[in-house]
Amino acid sequence: MSKPPPDMTDEDIVLQKDTTQYSENLRLFFNKEEVTRFPSEIHVVKSSQQVANALKRAQQLGVSVGVRSGGHLPSKPSLIQDGILIDVSKLNRQVVYEEKTQQVAFGPAVRVYEAWEATTAVGRFFPYGHAPDVALGGFCLAGGQGFFMRGWGATITNWVVKMEVVVPDGRVLIASKDENNDLFWAARGSGQAFFGVVTRIWSRTIPAQKLYGRSFVFNVREKFEDLMSFAFDRNEAMPKLFTECAVCTMHSELFLQNSTDEHVPESSPLLLLVNVSAYAETLAEATDMLCAWDVVPEIIENCLIKAELVKETDWKEFFQLQHRLNPQTPDQKWGIHSILNDPEVPRSKVRIGNLTTAYWVHPFKRRTYANVEIFQLLKAVKPALCNLPTRSSYGCVYMADTLNPDENDSVFSLPQQYYISTFSGWKAPELSSKVKEQMEEAYQKAETVACGMYIADFNASSSSTHSPTVGAIFQVFE
Repeated sequence: MSKPPPDMTDEDIVLQKDTTQYSENLRLFFNKEEVTRFPSEIHVVKSSQQVANALKRAQQLGVSVGVRSGGHLPSKPSLIQDGILIDVSKLNRQVVYEEKTQQVAFGPAVRVYEAWEATTAVGRFFPYGHAPDVALGGFCLAGGQGFFMRGWGATITNWVVKMEVVVPDGRVLIASKDENNDLFWAARGSGQAFFGVVTRIWSRTIPAQKLYGRSFVFNVREKFEDLMSFAFDRNEAMPKLFTECAVCTMHSELFLQNSTDEHVPESSPLLLLVNVSAYAETLAEATDMLCAWDVVPEIIENCLIKAELVKETDWKEFFQLQHRLNPQTPDQKWGIHSILNDPEVPRSKVRIGNLTTAYWVHPFKRRTYANVEIFQLLKAVKPALCNLPTRSSYGCVYMADTLNPDENDSVFSLPQQYYISTFSGWKAPELSSKVKEQMEEAYQKAETVACGMYIADFNASSSSTHSPTVGAIFQVFE
């Protein structure tokens, strides 16, 4: 074993293989599926200098580096066989509000829930993510599908103003649109491909308001296309600023977390939940913002199980629901597979004689084609959202409505109209192959209507639940 770099001191925490601390650190990932890749060392860093030391150590050993901020990605991309894992969970783990600039500064491992607590305490807000345990380092590098994205785009394009980055040669640089702007461009949206280690992030903020919401629960039956069309249409009718919509498909057994039976009963109806939110000062204002949802069309009335009127949403209750959807139990395994739809693909069609009338998702207008069979968005994604492999799995459509990101501004450059995903969960190891095969088959079909995928969900492993096809990989990097 070669000697560590001279800059490394006793304060540097380096965990070696075959030690208890090393093994415990590898268990900190959200996905509890058995680890199959083992880094040679784990560096638990508390400063930018210690990050630089870890990078020097990697160069000394001639190995690659992975960085873990929250460990929420099911594919565990930070684990590199015989490489070095840099654990930034203790690095700048705080949120600091600067009153003069009205900006917040935070470390890469600050969780969404921690950011919400800290900004709420000073009456401010910025669009962090929806899952409370996601770390903001990975969230921002992936682009940031933050709250109310449809009104102002991704968090990294319109909110993040500056980053502190340790580059491979050990230098600590500030990256912004005015300083090291090429580094700033590369960091925002590159996800796992970024070549530096982000140690601090600055974001602008706005005055905090209140969160309001309303929801619907439907029995899908044979009305999946009609239900999704209802959600798409009502989403389009809402004002874009300070509103958002998400749709989930699931079975009610999802919430039976202590059950050892993971199969979905044949008698269990598939449910479709629609949740819409508004960020406003008053209930009256929010009610007006969400009034497009007041009427449920007759064609889906018999599917409606429950409808709630607009009311203020308690943030803690919102995050608790996310925990129920994504429980972190010692044996819970997770996979995620997703696409970003191609906005030029029609979402539905009807036959009129020898003509096909297609309703296109972008731009929102109708086009007619003679004797042309048009591939439907909903037809392509239906297996992924409706044929759930286990009771703890669920589908999700987040309506990001971000159609024209500027590739000159950041790496984040794929249109994100609808983020369509399946979170596949299971406990028994023997279910892994079945779940993965089913999801791979479903997403081979879904990928035919995709423009690419959200970079956070990219998995280089060819045997993964959420691994893209070769074609999809090219789409990501084109």
